[in-house]
Amino acid sequence: MPFYLLLAMQASGMIIDFLGASNQRDMMNIGMKLQDQAVEANIMDLRAESADESLQSMKQLRQNLGSQIAANAAQGKQSGAGSAFAISNQSIGNFNADEQIRKLNLLGKENQLRAGQAMSRLQHSSDSTKLWRSFASRTINRFPSSVSGWEAFGKQAGQGFGLTSIGGGG
Repeated sequence: MPFYLLLAMQASGMIIDFLGASNQRDMMNIGMKLQDQAVEANIMDLRAESADESLQSMKQLRQNLGSQIAANAAQGKQSGAGSAFAISNQSIGNFNADEQIRKLNLLGKENQLRAGQAMSRLQHSSDSTKLWRSFASRTINRFPSSVSGWEAFGKQAGQGFGLTSIGGGG
């Protein structure tokens, strides 16, 4: 086989290897984008759940305050003074404390999702680096780096890069 044909075959193999590595990188990037979108969707779901919990809690507070006002009116008590006022204040204070806990829980869950996302990005970066390092290693290792290596490369090229010649028998 002519030497230039063997070199052309080797070059085409390197190009195919490069295209394969590029496609793999593209797929990894698409996967990372999908994962980012999934994390953002989960964060939006968490926020919606938290907002709904707040709304339900607000409704409950309004019902409690309405019941307290009605009970105080039935007893002839003034709602804005004395023990009736203290009970209303306590209900509002409990609601505010619960709301703060809800917000802290939401922030904690969001931070947990974002930390997982950051870890995933680090893994993606590491995998991408490994992919290109492997490609570079395969490409560079095909060519010798010393004079004696080039001499051996020339002998190997004369023998068909390790291919068996037609009628060579072995």
